[in-house]
Amino acid sequence: MNIKTHTLLTCTLLALPGAALAQEFSGAATLGYAHTSASNGGGDANTLTLDGVGTLGFQNGFSLNMDGSFSNVDSDSAGGDLNVTDLGLELRYRMYSGAVVGGYIDYVDFSDNGTLSGDVDATSYGLMGGYAGELLRVEGNIGWTDASATGVGSTSDWMDYGLNVTYTPTQNTKIAGHWQLSDVNTTVNGSNLYSVGVGANHNFGSGIVGFGGIDYVDFSAANVDATSFGAGVGYDLSQVSGIPGMVSLELARTNLDAGGGANVDVDTIRLGFTLATGARGTGAPLNSVADSVMRPRHNALSTLYDNIF
Repeated sequence: MNIKTHTLLTCTLLALPGAALAQEFSGAATLGYAHTSASNGGGDANTLTLDGVGTLGFQNGFSLNMDGSFSNVDSDSAGGDLNVTDLGLELRYRMYSGAVVGGYIDYVDFSDNGTLSGDVDATSYGLMGGYAGELLRVEGNIGWTDASATGVGSTSDWMDYGLNVTYTPTQNTKIAGHWQLSDVNTTVNGSNLYSVGVGANHNFGSGIVGFGGIDYVDFSAANVDATSFGAGVGYDLSQVSGIPGMVSLELARTNLDAGGGANVDVDTIRLGFTLATGARGTGAPLNSVADSVMRPRHNALSTLYDNIF
């Protein structure tokens, strides 16, 4: 993965000169546990997750966005642990008019013992641009993905396109949706992988936050369709104690159609503990369907894995 390494190094070096101008940092981290039960004899699974997001702002209009997640799935049916690692960096520049331009790099490593699409190692990189205002935020991206995927061929090259829209009508309410398309070329065949979804969160006051989301992903090369939806509630512990964190509970379901009549419903109960800092505020926990829909990755494959796990 030379391209991944070189691009990551470039983004880091570009950010270093502005480090002395750091103005503020905001972010959040969620430690999560999930219990999953699959229909049609799919068995149960227990999942431990750690998700983090942060934004480092500079006085010169630049900002560095960082994302990271790790999931360990102990599955009864897979014959071993499933591990997903997902990392991302985005360097952006916001003009006085609200226009935004920048570049990104995402990396995902997925080892699933062949239960979905085989082992996947993918690096996505590209350019983004749009408008970021207090009420409306519209961003698009175009980029490329280099991947090694046993389920769709030994290697593959993708062209990625994406659109993300966020609407914040009040200080307590946020609604966001995305559309993503990956034009996949593999050693086996060509295919399109696309994702579309919408999610929302609302702060009801007194420390109570509600959130929910729905997403649909079609992965023709692996003969997989997935519809994920989830809803949950969070509570700010600082309302009743000195603990500066939010606990959350989410109920979610993913319907996996793997072709050939293999239709599986995956029901999940997720618990989370979230710590936030800076101007991020209270929103959907990072291990929820709502967050993965409202803050999608730059390719649809990573978004699919985030929704399921």
